[in-house]
Amino acid sequence: MDAVWYGIAHVAQSMFKFLPPIGALTNWFFGLSITVGVIYWLWYDAKVRRGGDNYMANKGK
Repeated sequence: MDAVWYGIAHVAQSMFKFLPPIGALTNWFFGLSITVGVIYWLWYDAKVRRGGDNYMANKGK
């Protein structure tokens, strides 16, 4: 019976080895998406201030 519990523990430990890389990739994904969003936001604001079309403020039909 101990072999079953040790087997479960071994499987759990093997699965937990994958979690740190997944967490790091998640951090990179959110950091990159926030960076792209901020760059787009600043570019869009500069474009609108120069007289460009503010399509985000247009009401839908």
